[in-house]
Amino acid sequence: MNSAATTFNVGDDASDRQYRAILSFNTASLPDNAVVSRVTLKIRKQAQVGTDAFSTHGGLLVDVRNPFFGASVNLEVGDFQASANKLAVGTFGVMPASNWYSVYLNAAAFPFINKTGVTQFRLRFQKDDNDDSGADYVKFYSGDYGTVSARPTLIIEYYTP
Repeated sequence: MNSAATTFNVGDDASDRQYRAILSFNTASLPDNAVVSRVTLKIRKQAQVGTDAFSTHGGLLVDVRNPFFGASVNLEVGDFQASANKLAVGTFGVMPASNWYSVYLNAAAFPFINKTGVTQFRLRFQKDDNDDSGADYVKFYSGDYGTVSARPTLIIEYYTP
């Protein structure tokens, strides 16, 4: 766990322990009466270690939590196992465009977009590991990466009645 790292890992390590990631977005700028119609989450690949986890670990899933996983908005070890409001609200595509992976979250996620604060997403592969005793993970740029244009992006489309 490193809340200040410029990258995050998703996949498994050499001991076949799963890497998960938590992404946090301030969604308080949404109007109170916003009706969410589409949510897109984008992450940019920095590197790959070992076998391509997209080919061995199943889909890269997104869980959602409003307002946050665990006891506070700050990243804590327990966040990675904490309950979600909704599990698997989206699965990233396996073919990136210019190293960007994107997912449209399904409508089951929309009620959990927080209009008054933070919304968090947890990323995890469908399979926790591939039992090969080798590190197989993908590194993505985090929200702490120096170049803003490479950071994870949340796009919320909405209308107001």
